[in-house]
Amino acid sequence: MYALLAFGFLTVGSLLQSAEGNAYSSLEEVRRILNDPERLPLIVEKRRNAISEYYGSDEAELLWLDQARGEELTQLMEAAGQEGLRPEDYPHEVLVEASSSRSGQLTPSETAWVELLYTGHFLDFANDLRAGRVSPRVLYPDAYMPYNSIDGHDALQRLAASDDLDGFVESWQPQDDTYRRLKGHLQHLQSIRENGGFTYLEPGENLIAGQSDPRIPALRQRLHEGGLLAEATPNEIFDKRLAFAVAQAQHRYGLPPSAEVDAALIKALNIPVDRRIEQVANAMERIRWIPNEYARLQLFINKGENRFVFLEDGRVIREGAAYANCPDRNYATTATTIEAVTFHPTWRVSWEFFGKELLPRLQKDPREVEEAGYYLRRSGAEVPLDALPWNQATLRDLQKAPNREQYALFLPSSDENPLGDYAYRLRQEQRLSLFDLAEAPEGNTYCNPYLPKTAFGIVDGLDILEHIIEPRVFPEEGLSNRISRRDTITFPARGGLMAVVSHQSVWVQRQGIIRFGNDPYLEDARLTAALSGRPKP
Repeated sequence: MYALLAFGFLTVGSLLQSAEGNAYSSLEEVRRILNDPERLPLIVEKRRNAISEYYGSDEAELLWLDQARGEELTQLMEAAGQEGLRPEDYPHEVLVEASSSRSGQLTPSETAWVELLYTGHFLDFANDLRAGRVSPRVLYPDAYMPYNSIDGHDALQRLAASDDLDGFVESWQPQDDTYRRLKGHLQHLQSIRENGGFTYLEPGENLIAGQSDPRIPALRQRLHEGGLLAEATPNEIFDKRLAFAVAQAQHRYGLPPSAEVDAALIKALNIPVDRRIEQVANAMERIRWIPNEYARLQLFINKGENRFVFLEDGRVIREGAAYANCPDRNYATTATTIEAVTFHPTWRVSWEFFGKELLPRLQKDPREVEEAGYYLRRSGAEVPLDALPWNQATLRDLQKAPNREQYALFLPSSDENPLGDYAYRLRQEQRLSLFDLAEAPEGNTYCNPYLPKTAFGIVDGLDILEHIIEPRVFPEEGLSNRISRRDTITFPARGGLMAVVSHQSVWVQRQGIIRFGNDPYLEDARLTAALSGRPKP
């Protein structure tokens, strides 16, 4: 099953019997094996360069010989679920069986193979802990997400400097407050699963504050399991303390807070603990996709819940509403740099809008279109709209025109400009578009077919711009006054600021409150299938 086992079930435990004088010769044997051009077993070969860099340095030491790390690693792999990973992905039993053998004193060559066996499996786990188990492009081939990977040499150096593996994990995992809170809640949910899962609540008539009902003790127990009630008592009275916990539960599950337990809340509370664990673990996986160096300043858009949060060092500073353009076909999963913000941006009109909406107007009266603010450029030079024979053109002509790329139609800020009062300039702007949306759309669904399918409208986003714009050029008169001047101006963004778009069906609010949402487009199902190696649905 694992090629290294061909060298025998060697033990870390029996290494304790080796004389200290063998440590140096074992290290030299490790170096010899790594310098041999012969291909090594996959668990070592795939990170051979990083492993060779560590063991070839003057500061190198054997990491597993006469150390407690061996047992700690197998325990960590077996309990990988506490890190939001899947224990079945890490063959801890291979290392356990190797460690259980008692074959006597090991030669330096045997010690070297044990060292490499443990090191290879350790780096596999370290990679998944920081960079994620799967790449986002496995799920979304067209996604633009910076490739996240680990520096294996750095991981081994940090391991050598750590007192134990717990210390290594604490410093190695994503250094993000949201990640830590999710991890804490995940472990809480896992303890509930070990104790049999959530208490089931029987459906029935709505429960109202002040009334007495035999179902209320079960409700108290369920809210206690969720950490929303300090204790569960057999009291059947719907008192004020229970009403407050009910309102907290409604907020957690995205329901209107009230002092009434209705069918929607019962349904949310009865969702199995395994599904809640899946949501949290998937949220942690998506955080791992983002390289640490991109996570200090981040505008994160949760496309599944029409929300954004602004994060600084993983702490939520601001939050609000953001709507995916045509969400049923908006599969954006992106991380890219925010370079600037433009007030009263000019829209480069899409050819679809040109042909379907403007062409009839141009054929009727080009001057009316020009008076609305539209202007045409050909090879960079402006062309009067009434100078072209629009009456002779058709939508098919525009679509198939061989010199179409020479033309570009623009619309400055106006009531017809869909970009609103401001828009973001992004490094990969062809893959993502962020713009001002005047108000939440009716039915919470926004769709403008003439904007990119990777576009997102941000509602009431002026406050967030205070954290986006570089402070040294921030307008002294304030944003509202600056916008009221109606001129087009671009302000650079803070350095290192990222825009990240992904789906999260569980997230952390500004107050540190964990919220659970829905999975309307089966994004969690896709990720769970990828993590388990099954074809995506």
